[in-house]
Amino acid sequence: MNFTFLEVKESDLLEKVFAFRYKILLEIYPEYLQESKLLDDKESDKYDPYSAHFAALNEDGEVCATVRLIYNSPLGYPTENSMTFDSSMFERNRLGEMSRIFVDARYRSIQTTKIIMHEFKKLMYIKMMRIGVEYTYGSLEENFLKLLGIYKINYITIGKKQEHGSFGFRYPSILYTKQLGIDNPEIIELWEKQREA
Repeated sequence: MNFTFLEVKESDLLEKVFAFRYKILLEIYPEYLQESKLLDDKESDKYDPYSAHFAALNEDGEVCATVRLIYNSPLGYPTENSMTFDSSMFERNRLGEMSRIFVDARYRSIQTTKIIMHEFKKLMYIKMMRIGVEYTYGSLEENFLKLLGIYKINYITIGKKQEHGSFGFRYPSILYTKQLGIDNPEIIELWEKQREA
């Protein structure tokens, strides 16, 4: 399976990302879409203008996986705005949040998802290093926390399991950029090469 992984810069592709997100949310969280009362079949929210968006494209150029990194958000972050925990331990100018980690059902086999998540890790790590994000929030279900751990994306829970709106019960969590690199030394090597180039 040949994928193309990229940071989304063009508005046309971003619209396709929003359409893909709508499709996945309709599948897994239809109640969220009902509450959002979106005018078209695209899902975006108030945090998207303060986000870097990443996508995986399949051989036909279709969006088949996404993730976004919210940073420098004057609105705060979804996890801290929707959950209860001590956020005072994190410096605002070094903080972000990773969310909308979606993979199309056709590519959710263990092996293929592992490939997708590995490539996303590279893009996210390099972006976080470039912009100085040292830690990123996540609002994560228990099973997804474990799955991300298998992919060496080791979030740490920072609060009790609690309800997060239409998304059900989740843990407020944090991912340290430094730890992501330690757990995936090949992405540190890639970052060093890009920085030297």
